[in-house]
Amino acid sequence: TEDICIVERLFSSSLVAVVSLASPRKLKVCHFKKGTEICNYSYSNTILAVKLNRARLVVCLEESLYIHNIRDMKVLHTIRDTPPNLTGLCTLSTNSDNCFLAYPGSNTIGEVQIFDAINLHAKTMIPAHDSPLAALAFSLSGTKVATASEKGTVIRVFQVHDGSKLYEFRRGVKRCVSIASLAFSMDSQFLCCSSNTETVHIFKLEEPKEA
Repeated sequence: TEDICIVERLFSSSLVAVVSLASPRKLKVCHFKKGTEICNYSYSNTILAVKLNRARLVVCLEESLYIHNIRDMKVLHTIRDTPPNLTGLCTLSTNSDNCFLAYPGSNTIGEVQIFDAINLHAKTMIPAHDSPLAALAFSLSGTKVATASEKGTVIRVFQVHDGSKLYEFRRGVKRCVSIASLAFSMDSQFLCCSSNTETVHIFKLEEPKEA
């Protein structure tokens, strides 16, 4: 009935988180098969993104992130005074065992802050790019994170636990593009990237052969 601006579903379950244009600071969590509202929360600012897995629900505002326990929807932790994040860029791993949250650690360079969403503490800061971040994605296991910057020419893949670089892919050389999304295949053998050009790039995450 409302103009919905954000909708996120918990995998293939009936749990859906929605934000409407009329109330951009309010998050509603609904059970769509029963047609019931489980809860609704209001925040101090416009909600820019919502991410959820079987353990956590994360709400991203321009300068803060709220981490809820998905079982009772209580706020467990608030990350305050994050660098201005106008697009609400953040990602939560789908794996509840490696339950990590990634978000920009800077709005001037491409730093990725990895946060442990189960134990509620910062894990590592990865200096991924010289330019601000444009896209982030975790592999299915939550052990790798892919990054792209606003330039959009290079995509990198890092190990989550220690921030070491595993792969670097060149998406283009001459012109800068806006990368809209990054996605790993289910087996983490491939990484896909879409942008504002009429192309989709698929990279193979190959182990370098021994010399």
